[in-house]
Amino acid sequence: MNPVDEMLSEAEGVQAHTPEADEHAPRPYSTRTWAELVGMELPPLRPVWGGIVLGGLGVIFGQGGLGKSRVALNLARNQVLGLPFAGLPTGPEPLRHLMMGSENSIHRLQNDARSMGAGLDAERIARLDEHIRMATLECPEDAFISVASPENVSKWQATLEAYPPDVLWADPWGDLLDGESNSDEDARRTLAALRRLLRRVKPEAAIVILAHSRTGAANIRQAIGYDAANFGKGSKALYSAARCVWNLAPGDETENPPIVAVHAKSNDAPRERPRALRLDAETMLYNLDPGFDFEAWENEVGQRAQGKTATRKGPRLSDDDAAAAMGDTTQTAPQVRQLLREKGATRDEADDLTKRLVAAGVWVEWRPPMQHAPVWVGPPSAMKRRQADFAETVQGKIGFR
Repeated sequence: MNPVDEMLSEAEGVQAHTPEADEHAPRPYSTRTWAELVGMELPPLRPVWGGIVLGGLGVIFGQGGLGKSRVALNLARNQVLGLPFAGLPTGPEPLRHLMMGSENSIHRLQNDARSMGAGLDAERIARLDEHIRMATLECPEDAFISVASPENVSKWQATLEAYPPDVLWADPWGDLLDGESNSDEDARRTLAALRRLLRRVKPEAAIVILAHSRTGAANIRQAIGYDAANFGKGSKALYSAARCVWNLAPGDETENPPIVAVHAKSNDAPRERPRALRLDAETMLYNLDPGFDFEAWENEVGQRAQGKTATRKGPRLSDDDAAAAMGDTTQTAPQVRQLLREKGATRDEADDLTKRLVAAGVWVEWRPPMQHAPVWVGPPSAMKRRQADFAETVQGKIGFR
C-alpha cells in the first residue's frame, strides 16, 4: 500500500469511529435538515485574496516561465503587509505563508526577496520574516515533492509540523502529483493526501496550487470566456475541486510580457474582472496596468490561433516617431516596447522598431553587471547618465562597507 492509500485508510478509520455508528461501518456523508442548516451559526469566511479563503482550495494556472511563483510570493508579501495586490484587498490580518516548490533556486528567491523588501522599515521586514517561509532547494532531494513517495510524505509532514501555515502554496502541481497528469482519480488522491497532511497541523488552512497551463495561441485564448475551465493542463479534477481559480496568460510575445489575470472560478465570492499586471524589474513587484487593451489582446490571440496576423489599428509608427516618444531618457526593454505600443505600434512592430533603432545607433542597449539586471534602452547621452548613476551607486556601497 502506498503512503497516500495509507493516509486515506487512516482517515476512513478515524471518521468511522463515532458513538452513533458501528465501529466497522463507514462514516456517513454529512447532512443537515432544512431547519438545522438555517439555524446554524457559521463562522464567517476569512479571505486571503481574490476569492481564495482560509479552509478552501485555490488554483493558479499559467504557462511555465510566466511568473506564477513570483506572483504568489508578491501576493503573500502584500498580504502580510496589509497591502492590496492587483487592485484587490488581501486578508485583514497577517497570515503565515509556506511557499513549497521544486523549481526556483535559492539565488532566484533571494533576489526576489531582497528586491521586494527594498525600502521597507525594520518592523515590516520583521513581519515578513515571521510570516513567510520558502522552500530553498539547498539539497538535491529538496526538489522531489511528490506525495507518491513514503520518504517525501514524511518530509512533508515534518515540514508542516515545523511551520504550520495558514496558507500553503504548492508549486508546481505536476511535481506534487501522485500518478498520471490526466487521471481524475490520481488528482483527487493527491489532493486528499495533501489535505490530510495539512489538517494534522492546521485544519483551517488554505491550499493554493500553482499549475501549468497549455501553451500556444489556441490555448492561451482559452484563459478567458467559455473555455476558461479548459485552460489548465491535465485532469480537470483539479479545476473542479478548487473553490477559486485564476488563469494567468501572457499579454504579448515579449521576453517579460504583462500578465493577463482572469478570475475563472469563484465559489465563495463574486468573480473579479480581468486585470493586467506588469513586473517592475527593479522591485520585482507586480503593478496594475490600467491602460492594457483587453479587446486588442483577445483579437490578436484569436488571430494568431487561426494562423493569421492581427489586424492593426491606426497609422504605422515611424522610426522618428518612436525616437521622439522615447526622448532623452532610458527605460527597460519591456517598458520601451510598451511605450511604442501605446503610441500605436503593434507588438511585433514595437519589437522591430527597438531592434532597428538600436542597430542604427539612435538607441543603445546596456545591462548592468549584476544578477537578474534588466536590459536598458535609450539614446547614447541618456545611457551615459544612467551608467554614471549606476557607477556612483556601486562606489557608494563599496565606500559604506
